[in-house]
Amino acid sequence: MRQRWITAVVAGSLLTGVAHADADHDYRAGADAAHQAQGAGTDALKNARPADLIPGYTASPSQAGYYGGGAGASDKGLKNDGTTTWSQSEAGKAVSTSVKNNPGEKISQDAPFIKAGRDVEDRADTLVGNQSQQCSAQNIARSQFTRYTCERDLRVEQFCTRSAQITGDQVDGTTTRQLFIYTWTLPFSVGRDRIVGTWSFPVSGQITRITWQYTPQLSGGTSLPFQAFGDSFAFVLGQSGAGTLTRSPLHSVTAGQTVEFSHSGIAGAWDLQQLLPVTFEVDMTVPAKVWRPRVAWTENCPFSKTEGALTGSVCTTPGGDRTVVVDGHPYTVHQACWGWRDTYITQSDSPGTCQAYLSNPACQLAASRCAFTSETGVCLHQNATYSCETRTTGQQMICGGEIYCLDGDCDKARNGTNNDFAPAVSQLAALAAAGKDVAALNGKDVKAFTGHAKFCKKFAVGFSNCCQDGGWGQSAGLARCSSEEKALGKAKEDRLTVSVGEFCSKKVLGVCVEKKRGYCQFDSKLAQIVQEQGRAWQLGIGFGAASSPDCRGITVPELQHINFRQLDFSSFTDDLMKNKKIPDNAALLNKAKDQIQQHLNAMKPEGQ
Repeated sequence: MRQRWITAVVAGSLLTGVAHADADHDYRAGADAAHQAQGAGTDALKNARPADLIPGYTASPSQAGYYGGGAGASDKGLKNDGTTTWSQSEAGKAVSTSVKNNPGEKISQDAPFIKAGRDVEDRADTLVGNQSQQCSAQNIARSQFTRYTCERDLRVEQFCTRSAQITGDQVDGTTTRQLFIYTWTLPFSVGRDRIVGTWSFPVSGQITRITWQYTPQLSGGTSLPFQAFGDSFAFVLGQSGAGTLTRSPLHSVTAGQTVEFSHSGIAGAWDLQQLLPVTFEVDMTVPAKVWRPRVAWTENCPFSKTEGALTGSVCTTPGGDRTVVVDGHPYTVHQACWGWRDTYITQSDSPGTCQAYLSNPACQLAASRCAFTSETGVCLHQNATYSCETRTTGQQMICGGEIYCLDGDCDKARNGTNNDFAPAVSQLAALAAAGKDVAALNGKDVKAFTGHAKFCKKFAVGFSNCCQDGGWGQSAGLARCSSEEKALGKAKEDRLTVSVGEFCSKKVLGVCVEKKRGYCQFDSKLAQIVQEQGRAWQLGIGFGAASSPDCRGITVPELQHINFRQLDFSSFTDDLMKNKKIPDNAALLNKAKDQIQQHLNAMKPEGQ
């Protein structure tokens, strides 16, 4: 026995040694392979050419110019180019238009799903902390979300810009002019003791100053009197002289008016061939066309301002001095502001048929689409889909992890099903109404739910609007509306219409002075629901132009392609449930319970 044990130990030692040897060999082989792979990968990266591996690679991309060298560098260029690209690119324009036409919707903090979440948070310990196997009764609640459709006018703000530029006009004014007269060039005559020259004014105007300057041509100290412009002065023949005429009677002169220049004779004066050399400078104020600066404003409005009301103006180009140079003359003009942005509200928002959902905190906007836009692409009317939450509660018993419902509401809350009477009968009523329309046509041009085109006038903001969505029961302020428009307004309140669009119905000198809206009006709510949600929204078949709505009926093939389960019949079911002859869900449930109980009682053996 001892020998076997020794043999086993020796054999085990030998096997262990062999195993260690194999492990060391495998480790070294793996380590060598890893080092080789690491080196090969590094070498591959060192020798790689990015242009061969990356499509469109360039070593000097244009975007490298935005890098300023560190965290402290300015990113002004990147921001400016980004802003420019955003405003000019198609993607940026599309996003901006979408944001403008789809204003954000706030979620009410009183919404049931938010309250339910807070309630779960507040009683978290009671929900997960009880590990007892005893039975306990609890309430169960389930949220059911129902979608409702409606339409409404959107608030439309549009903008005009005004920019100022310096311009000017040629107006009647005055300018200064200097006239130079050189006496030795004038025609003259020599008398017995005098020499006389004449000169004519080339322009009309007011004389402001006359100066003279004598350049000596003769020697001697004789003082010689000289007459000019009705004044006189003297100078010494051999000396230079200059002065100003202050006693001239000439102030206002006309073109062509003649003046004389003369001086007395001197020895040999009859031999003179010209007047003594005196230069006269005449400063005048003369009539002229002058450039007068003024500020001209250029306005850019993509709409007619008569359609809206001004709500505010913002200075976009700060004021200050600006200088322009015209014909070499600088002109400086000051403005408090050189550019403005004016905001006009061209359409007030209206809840339309969405008021019930807007005022219900359990309803949130789920989707929206623009029904029609203005000529400038601004959304005027919106089709909205609201998701409204309904909380279903019931009693349940929890026993050892098993849940048992104690009433029908509990079972409905657990299963999340909706087999109520109203949705089911609405679909049946729609199909029945369609069948009635089709049957009345006797197989000729078979169409169901045909409507009629209707129109209303839309006035500027602040005036009565014959296209308004509500308030038709109160006629105040609607005196300008026709009886047809008032009837259309009542039909809109009853949800019998589909909005088609808006168009200019009257222009004066190319300016729209009256707008109208076109509608399709139907005879029943079922027709309106199937036409708007089925024909337009599901099948994508529009209602034509606003000026000529296409209110045709729906063909049989089109009816077959409409999914009636996706139609919102709430406007129809609201009227349906107001009929007192139809029991509500609770009454139907109680009646079913009573019938079941009566049936069970009838099955009991006699004496029990």
